[in-house]
Amino acid sequence: MRDAAVGYASRGIPVLPLHHPLPHHSDLQPLTGDQQLPSPVVRTSCSCRDPGCGQPAKHPLGSLVPHGVKDATTNRARVLAWWTRHPQANIGLATGHLFDVLDVDGPTGAQAIRTLAAAHGLASSGPLVRTGGGGWHFYLAPTGLGNVHPAGLEQVDWRGRGGYVVAPPSRHASGHPYQWLAGRTLDTPPGTVPSVLLERLQPQQLRRPTGPDQLPTAADGSGDRYARAALAEELARVAAAPVGERNRQLWESTRNLYNLGATGALDQREVDQGLVAAAERCGLLDEEPRQTRRTLASGRQVGLAHPGRPAYPTSPEPTHAPPSLRTVGEPAKERG
Repeated sequence: MRDAAVGYASRGIPVLPLHHPLPHHSDLQPLTGDQQLPSPVVRTSCSCRDPGCGQPAKHPLGSLVPHGVKDATTNRARVLAWWTRHPQANIGLATGHLFDVLDVDGPTGAQAIRTLAAAHGLASSGPLVRTGGGGWHFYLAPTGLGNVHPAGLEQVDWRGRGGYVVAPPSRHASGHPYQWLAGRTLDTPPGTVPSVLLERLQPQQLRRPTGPDQLPTAADGSGDRYARAALAEELARVAAAPVGERNRQLWESTRNLYNLGATGALDQREVDQGLVAAAERCGLLDEEPRQTRRTLASGRQVGLAHPGRPAYPTSPEPTHAPPSLRTVGEPAKERG
């Protein structure tokens, strides 16, 4: 376990120690006559020794990481110290950094994913783990989203910013190991998140418009419909912005929406609340609160100074690339 934990940390993946299964054997009846020795019945419990544990062999070792996944690290010395002290500890990998994980639980979750894949012609790619509980962990490109439940997919969860997953060779409470599938280890780049899945991950108010009725063109004359579609589109962009691009996207979306707000097409209070929620969704508000507030203020100032439709298209496929140089008032590139 220690070597595996160090190996993950050396890849730049923050790790944390988790509780592990604590096996105990059932009492066996004494043998009589020619009876053969039966196989012992093995049950497991969590090393936390709480009989009511709701996450056996999956929750953080509080004595080492009192703040849970927030204490995850890539520091080799600290990781060595943790697993030297608790050599049987399971390994947790923090998500939302180098990858997000689609957590598929058991037959019900697997069927939900198979149905979705068949309906949309999706193919699996990227690292893949068979969990000790019989489920699957699909390692996919980070989205900037947190831990959410994909709409309409039973027994399926998304582990993103602020989350973690149990990693091989950890053992499930059943005693079975987590295992990488052959050819689908971390040497494989994370898979691309299909747009149909991304839509299911975003809350209703942040989902991107998908049909022509939801995203009117600039020439159709329906100002209110255009503004509402632009609001949903820009908030979705902020919520799903990847690390390193979040500040820029937040500024551009803020400017675009306040271009419209200055004309009265959108309620400015609703715009502000939506942008704050989207910045929180992608993790920016939590990680860089001061910078985020400055970005919002700057984008708002520039947007209100230029009433009208946004300077750049709000559709997912812009007709020209954004400028390579910073616009006046735009914040510096996001740290990290």
